Amino acid sequence: MQPDRLPPWRRHLEKLGHQMVAGAAGTLSHARPALGSRTALYAACGFLFGLSLTLGGYLVDFYALYHSLPRNFGLAIVEGLHEVTPVHYFTDGFALLLGIAGGIVGRLHDRLRFYSNHLEELVSARTEDLRRSEERYALAARGANDGLWDWDLVTGEVYYSPRWKLRLGLKDQEVGADPEEWLGRLHPEDVDNVRARIQGYLAGGTATLTAEYRMRHADGSYRWMLARGMAVRDGKSGTPLRMAGSQTDIDERKKLEEQLMHLALHDPMTGLPNRALLLDRLRHAFERAKKRRQDSLAIIFLDVDRFKNINDSLGHYLGDSVLREIAQRLAECLTELGQRKAKPGARGLGRKRSSWTLARMGGDEFTVLIEEIDSLRDATEAVKHIESAFIEPILVEGREHFVTLSTGIVIGPAGYEHAEDLLRDADTAMYRAKAGGRGRCEVFDQKMLTIVREQLRLETDLYRALERNQLYLAYQPIVDLRSGRLVGVEALARWNHPERGLIHPEKFIPIAEETGLILQLGRWILREACRQLRRWTEMSPQARDLEMSINLSLRQLYGPELEAEAIAAAADTRLDFRSIHLEITESLFMQHPKVVARAMARLRKRGFKVSIDDFGTGHSSLAMLHKLPVDSLKIDRTFVTQLGQRKEARHIIEAILRLSEALGLQTVAEGIETKEQLENLQDIDCPLGQGHLFSPPVKSEILEPLILSDVPIVAPVARRRRSAG
Repeated sequence: MQPDRLPPWRRHLEKLGHQMVAGAAGTLSHARPALGSRTALYAACGFLFGLSLTLGGYLVDFYALYHSLPRNFGLAIVEGLHEVTPVHYFTDGFALLLGIAGGIVGRLHDRLRFYSNHLEELVSARTEDLRRSEERYALAARGANDGLWDWDLVTGEVYYSPRWKLRLGLKDQEVGADPEEWLGRLHPEDVDNVRARIQGYLAGGTATLTAEYRMRHADGSYRWMLARGMAVRDGKSGTPLRMAGSQTDIDERKKLEEQLMHLALHDPMTGLPNRALLLDRLRHAFERAKKRRQDSLAIIFLDVDRFKNINDSLGHYLGDSVLREIAQRLAECLTELGQRKAKPGARGLGRKRSSWTLARMGGDEFTVLIEEIDSLRDATEAVKHIESAFIEPILVEGREHFVTLSTGIVIGPAGYEHAEDLLRDADTAMYRAKAGGRGRCEVFDQKMLTIVREQLRLETDLYRALERNQLYLAYQPIVDLRSGRLVGVEALARWNHPERGLIHPEKFIPIAEETGLILQLGRWILREACRQLRRWTEMSPQARDLEMSINLSLRQLYGPELEAEAIAAAADTRLDFRSIHLEITESLFMQHPKVVARAMARLRKRGFKVSIDDFGTGHSSLAMLHKLPVDSLKIDRTFVTQLGQRKEARHIIEAILRLSEALGLQTVAEGIETKEQLENLQDIDCPLGQGHLFSPPVKSEILEPLILSDVPIVAPVARRRRSAG
């Protein structure tokens, strides 16, 4: 049917429908993002359905009243139907009500879809995370060296990973699910500790389970393992339900730790305990002995005599071989001593077994700690046994070397508050023994400690003395015994201590030698003596031929600066080098012949005169004396003091005079204190002498009048007297 032939009501209905469709299309075009939402869709459907019901109701009522459909459907028809059928007031709200109902249903559907999709996404994500976690766990388990274990505390079964079994050399079928598969393989010494740690952790005593222990390998050996684990607990009661962790093979690490610990506590050359380990054992033994209130400890401090000579002659490599042999002999000796069986009526260390520790303290020093002794007799018996072990020489590269030991003993712990003091006093006793000669033994007493403390105080004060100019030079005349005139002086260091007064050189010179202060002191003596000699020569023409004697130390001879220092001291004061006599003792030359000879030759080549002091005590050979670059000999005072008492002394001095004359050397007799000694020396025609008979060592201002007067100190000898021989 053509549109223009349609009834008016149909055209009106179509127009209204087109408008609604167009409006809906426009609304949808502007609200396209909402198309995916069920809320809008269901609301629209409900609204349209309600609208269609409303329109249908109008048409049905109109047809029922007029038996025809309206040509034009407008507001007047609606108002008319409202008057006829008031129920249409209610049906007019169908579209809105059904639209709201549809929106609610759509909203519910949207939320259902949202939560369903979200749940699916969560499940998918968690599944993916779980898959990746399982992959990481599997890779970590395969790549790590650790064995894994999982202990179900409810069922009592334990899962052991293949790597856990492999680390113990076991196959899968060889290990069950029982906890004893783990705990039953522990080292007997570690079982209680591991079980206690597990129980303590499960009881809440620690945050994590950590335990180191040894486990039996399939080959029968024990390997160190480290277990770490954590437990899953019930959320309410805190009861552990499950525990899982890892087991790491730390055997190599433990062996390395043991090696490092051994190196830290043992001497690498001899393998003996070192000072640190000895001190640790001494402290424990000291505390045990303190509780018993008995002097049951002995420390024996040993030092190899003249080991430096062994090193100098053989070299350090062979010197180390000698030390290893000494350490081995000491260990064997003490082992034999400690293993003596108790015998009826036996005494000393043979009565019971004593524990001991032998340690190397460093260099050529060894220490023995002996526990469970009864008296000093036990310690001295041990020393005798040690000495007997070195009766036979030590053989190194086919050469025999006899070794002696200087030994110090201290008994404790009575009278001691600290264990370290025992070691200190044993060292002190050893040095006292060494000072008395080779192969000696000394037992410590409090006098030794007093002497050591005195020396330490002197050492400290000596440093200050050099800084504060407390040292000065005293000068002792050297006299021509034929003319009686003064021909020279010897410069001698003196220390005027502000509290102790005058300190003799025999006390502070050895300390200066030991500490190295002798180098500084020696330089000062050289400069001061040269300065004083220059002053005297300028004051009097008679002093121009005066000679200055200066003593040298071993450290100065070893030092490369001695020659330059002597030259500088003489040159700065414009002195003739031949007026300076540099003296060394005969014993010093005998101990270090090559060093002394080289130094003397260099000094003599420069023009200085060189003398051997204390001649006759060092047993120098005639062959060596003939080759020595010296100008004079100074006869030791021990021979001079015996003149008039023993004929042998006179004969020895005569022999020295004849020897000096044959070698073209000057001779000076030291220590002349009596007229009888002087007359004896003049009688055998000794050319020069010095001693307290003429003058003790005095300050320069006291000696100056004697130097400037040019008066003979003793009566001149008219003629040379013949000896009785």
